[in-house]
Amino acid sequence: MKNVFIAIGGSGAKVAEALVRLLALGCPTRKQNGVYTSAGDTLQLWRIDPDRSAGAAVALQNAIRQYQDMQKHLSDTSQAGSLASSRWAMDLDTRIRDLDPLQLPRAADTDNENKSLGGVLDSQYRNNLKRSTPLLAPFYAKKDLEVQIDRGFYQKPFIGAAIMAIFADSLETESSPGGKEAGLTAFHNNQTNFFVCGSLHGGTGACGVPVMGKFLGARKKANPTWGWRVGACLLAPYCVPPQPPFKALKEGEEPDEQMVRDLVKAHVDHPAFADLSPEKKEELVKQILHGFYADPADMEARARQGLAYYKDYSADYFDELYLVGKPEPDKLTVWSNGGNSQRNPLNSAEVVAATAALNFFTGAATGDSQSYVVGASTSDMDSQKMRLRHLPKYRLGAAGGGEEIDPEKVFLATAVMRHLLLHQIRWDVPAKNWAGIEQLRHIYMGNEKKQEDDQELYSRALELMAGAMLSVIAPNQTIGWDGTDTARISEYLSGDPTKINEISGRMAKRFMRGEPTGALDLGNSLVKLTTVEFGKWFPTGTQFSRGEYLRYVWSQVFTRIQDIA
Repeated sequence: MKNVFIAIGGSGAKVAEALVRLLALGCPTRKQNGVYTSAGDTLQLWRIDPDRSAGAAVALQNAIRQYQDMQKHLSDTSQAGSLASSRWAMDLDTRIRDLDPLQLPRAADTDNENKSLGGVLDSQYRNNLKRSTPLLAPFYAKKDLEVQIDRGFYQKPFIGAAIMAIFADSLETESSPGGKEAGLTAFHNNQTNFFVCGSLHGGTGACGVPVMGKFLGARKKANPTWGWRVGACLLAPYCVPPQPPFKALKEGEEPDEQMVRDLVKAHVDHPAFADLSPEKKEELVKQILHGFYADPADMEARARQGLAYYKDYSADYFDELYLVGKPEPDKLTVWSNGGNSQRNPLNSAEVVAATAALNFFTGAATGDSQSYVVGASTSDMDSQKMRLRHLPKYRLGAAGGGEEIDPEKVFLATAVMRHLLLHQIRWDVPAKNWAGIEQLRHIYMGNEKKQEDDQELYSRALELMAGAMLSVIAPNQTIGWDGTDTARISEYLSGDPTKINEISGRMAKRFMRGEPTGALDLGNSLVKLTTVEFGKWFPTGTQFSRGEYLRYVWSQVFTRIQDIA
């Protein structure tokens, strides 16, 4: 199945990062021949954001690079182009489609040079007005029309909505900048899941999600035989930034040049001003003075207004609509107004949103056109100290029998599989001397070079999977996690010989009985298996693939995981 994740604004990009990490560590999207997998499905990422240098985009690209490396280590063919593919996980197009809503068609060379709302609307593209100001003056203040928006829409969706509407219109034309990047023709007559994600309370996401939903929904309605599905996840306030380094002016007040220069000098060492040109530093000062930044005090009201808009105008464009937020938003420690300095850690709410995307990509439904489902947190959950057991379970859809997938069990299966591959196979001796793992023994027997190469490739791939697990939930890398699950997973990932022997001992077979001596647990989940069982696991077929073998072992472990009574 073709899947397209459309990340709008910084929050959307962070959810895309979480999705890539979850796919890397093994989250399945279907069940094929009894094996849980996502291999064979494809994923393309679009990023819609005027902030081309956003820190969230950098973090997403790093996640994609690591995913590509992992897939390369598990692939049996040399990977050409930008497709990260193996039989372990979903095929990922590593080229992010960067769709800048400020990159619009031009009717003249001077069009869209000024990156402000007024500058865009004064262009001659589909606009017969020489100047838009007389028409817009009753609706926008002068500062709204003049503020530079190449770093986002600063919690002002009323500015971004006009830009997004023009941008969406331009996607209809394949020769436009956005039309070339999106390449929608490739999806004509192709079943595709489009999933749009952004914030309710910001600027870019708040205006971009409904506009893109309407655009895709209208095309779907006009072409029902294509088999398109359109879903979205709306992020209500889940983290709040600190206040900017100085206060905004009162409404109607204007800064003079000396005030701007003095503030630049006073705050030159603030991270938000780092690496900016003198002109950009002055522009940032003016943005703060005029109130163009995300104000924590306004977030809840913005989210309420956004939800009301979806109820009245936009909900019908989506097959599935998810909402994720926190009752007590996490507090960020570093203020930024976009750009490379805005590097927020991955948040547990963004991981929840990524599971919503997985649920949608599997074809699962949470209700019907006449109903909706309201999910509630469990009573023992602290949204700022989450455990894996608090993540929502998702379903594999009709093709997978509607089976539920528990993310906690996914993490446990990946950690145990890694231990089995690295520490229960005698890579240090020739395969001809292996015992109790006959089918894998035959693959390497007489081919020590392949054995040596595969050991190295498995080791690299599994190290990247371990990194993906920790990058999602480790408290020193993320926000909103308890840390207990990280401590347990770290034991399974440990290279300490004492810890390795302890874990191996729990999988030893009891004398004269087939059961293991112990169990491996994580949160509310545990698995009992023996190394004797592991030795018999091998996928069917005549062709051996590193990724396919890994996926088969993972699926066998996952199948055996049970809830702790």
